[in-house]
Amino acid sequence: MCRAVLRDADFNGTIPAMQNRVPQFPEVLGVEHRQADRRPAFGSHTDATLKGTKAWCRRRRHGRAFFLACLGAFALTGCKSAPREQRQLVFFPAPPAAPRVQFLTWASGADELEAKRGAFAEFVLGQEPAAARAVQKPYGVAARDGVVYICDTKGLSICRLDFKNHVFSVFGTSGPGRLRKPINMTIDPLGYKFVVDPDRKQVVVFGPDDTYVTAFNVPPPCHPVDVAVHENELYVLDNDEDCQVVVLDRKTGDILRTFGGPGGEPGQFKRPNSIAVAPDGSVYISDTHNWRVQKLTAQGKPIWTKGEPGYVLGSFGRPRGIRVGPDGIVYVVDGATEIVQMFDPDGHTLMRFGGPGNQPGALGLPAAVDIDASSLEYFKSYVHEAFRVEYLIFVASQYGNHLVSVYAFGSFPPGYKLMEHEIKTLEARPMREGIGPVDGKEPPIEPPPREIKPEDE
Repeated sequence: MCRAVLRDADFNGTIPAMQNRVPQFPEVLGVEHRQADRRPAFGSHTDATLKGTKAWCRRRRHGRAFFLACLGAFALTGCKSAPREQRQLVFFPAPPAAPRVQFLTWASGADELEAKRGAFAEFVLGQEPAAARAVQKPYGVAARDGVVYICDTKGLSICRLDFKNHVFSVFGTSGPGRLRKPINMTIDPLGYKFVVDPDRKQVVVFGPDDTYVTAFNVPPPCHPVDVAVHENELYVLDNDEDCQVVVLDRKTGDILRTFGGPGGEPGQFKRPNSIAVAPDGSVYISDTHNWRVQKLTAQGKPIWTKGEPGYVLGSFGRPRGIRVGPDGIVYVVDGATEIVQMFDPDGHTLMRFGGPGNQPGALGLPAAVDIDASSLEYFKSYVHEAFRVEYLIFVASQYGNHLVSVYAFGSFPPGYKLMEHEIKTLEARPMREGIGPVDGKEPPIEPPPREIKPEDE
């Protein structure tokens, strides 16, 4: 219980010496006072003065008694402050099912990361163009140590959303590291960034400090769309007419092997979109125009395929970005239904999260996903106090107000139940209200105002 502490000096029961209360600077009021008039001589109190003193004492005693009575009543009722507004949280799946994914926060640029500039700072430093302070059209996403990197296919740069230091910046806009169309990227354990650029027909490498290091050529004809790293190998997904995976040496860029090819059989691809390598070295391909996901060995031997055209879990309308968590769970973005589906290492469907909409936690034409466990410290303030987080999930959407969404994968302790006022559910919308599946022949059709361009595949 809160306790109010009173100091003896606050109520000491003494009466201050009576004196003529005049301003220290009477000339301000236009009044002159002689020094002899400022304080009566000791023992010269008049009757009127004594009467005024007694009345003052009575008022003070009554005021003190009233204050103490109020204080006592306050102590009996306890120190009750106004209840704080409860922040409603978004979980997937929604209770009563056991939640495994919590939506944490979102960002689209500097406005969500940096403090607002004052008018004087704007006057001195000038106002930066809005486009330079926000992600324009995201595609690939990668995260490491509190920093989220976004491939901006319209800004032709890598946007750096630093949640650790609350700074927004870009790189890859000049010099030999200038990007022409960054599509996807990955980060190796040392912090090197590998960015695929189909216009340059290269994998462009940036160091841990985000400065340009080198570029690796992909053998022509080529249209590299994604890259994954495992140990000393880079897996580059090429979706031109060859539809193959080119494996490069991570340090030198030398070609080590290739596998895959165009077609619909296991181990073949049709307009593939994304590639990921699991901790055990297994390779996963998001095979977009075959409406499926494939699991292969590091040498390209098929293990299993999953999916068919459709709107239910386990099927796909537009499979896009794919990544694998440290626990082996496979995350696949579906741009048609605007969800992320989750599968176990054997291809069994687990659950989904996201969904179409404009509210936080929903997705708008999602393109890519990344998994990261090194950034937990910088997002823990968003996590429910009882939710045990294992790693974070970052999803890049191409449309809407929430371009980069951050989720946490974890669980509640056994038996824990969320209170109803803690939960905010997304607006229920059927999965078929997404943008619609691709048919493998014609360009994807979707309702306006969205516009699908070649890089969206």
